[in-house]
Amino acid sequence: MAARHNILTKLGCALGTFVFGIAGLAASPASAAEVQLKAASFIPFKTAFGRPFQAFVDHINETGKGVVQVQLVGPEAIPGMEQPNALRSGLVDMIATPPSMYRNAVPEAHVQDLSNMTQAEQRASGGQAALNESLKKKLNAVSLTAYGNGVPFYIYLTEDKVDQIEDFEGLRIRSQPNYAPFLRALGASQTMVPIPETYTALERGVVDGIGYPGWGIEDLGWDKMLKVRIEPGFYSVVVNILMNDKKLEQLTPEQRKVIDDAVVWFEEYMVQYDKEATQKSLEAQKAAGIKAVDLGPEFEKLARKAMWEDVVKNSPKEAPALRPLFQK
Repeated sequence: MAARHNILTKLGCALGTFVFGIAGLAASPASAAEVQLKAASFIPFKTAFGRPFQAFVDHINETGKGVVQVQLVGPEAIPGMEQPNALRSGLVDMIATPPSMYRNAVPEAHVQDLSNMTQAEQRASGGQAALNESLKKKLNAVSLTAYGNGVPFYIYLTEDKVDQIEDFEGLRIRSQPNYAPFLRALGASQTMVPIPETYTALERGVVDGIGYPGWGIEDLGWDKMLKVRIEPGFYSVVVNILMNDKKLEQLTPEQRKVIDDAVVWFEEYMVQYDKEATQKSLEAQKAAGIKAVDLGPEFEKLARKAMWEDVVKNSPKEAPALRPLFQK
């Protein structure tokens, strides 16, 4: 009997320890769990427009250890044009992308391309909050921040064959949606070429030039085949860092603070990055022998007029309401 009593006692103690352990696991606070986020970039990370998002994610991972961590993939894993839908469906939680990549869903987002305000000014004017309402409704997303503000777009040509606006008639230009209204106004022929295929298109003469920002043509090797940069620049670059709104709402206060603090850090970080990237790209273009051809203020005015008309046509209600919030 004594032996049987000892066995039962040991079983009781073991069971008690097991139950206590399970209860302890169940009682672990949810806020102590580390959330894993998936993020995608529309452009490779070793480019002028890829490095900022890499820095943003690296900062989250450094400051959010044990709280928030972000796994990052590039366009080789999810093509840039597919990333907005991946964000909407929750396949990824965060993306870095320009408005042109999601214009079919939120055409009014192009008011950012035409803005002359910094991110801080857009936030203070209520512009970012108003745009986020459209993003939530149409893309299940919110914009955490954006970068590239103030960096103009240009048209680059493989030959020095334009002295006036009329000379664009019939030229084949590598385009994307935000250039389309302007190129139509110029009478140029548009060719949609993915970024990875643009080098070959230039090399084989498939296009006479490209539309691209002031940063980064040297990162992609395009500077080797371009001879002219048409000035003045037009529009303003925007790369939104978007997050799935449902995922953002699910974050604990501690997790959300990591993201919010990263946004503050990032916008300060980009002040110096902007200066360095602009200087580097201009020096690289000069070294490659790319010369500037200035067509005067009418060139930029035509670009702005064409874009506004297109944005209002595609978003007749939201765009006019947003416009004053994105203009000084």
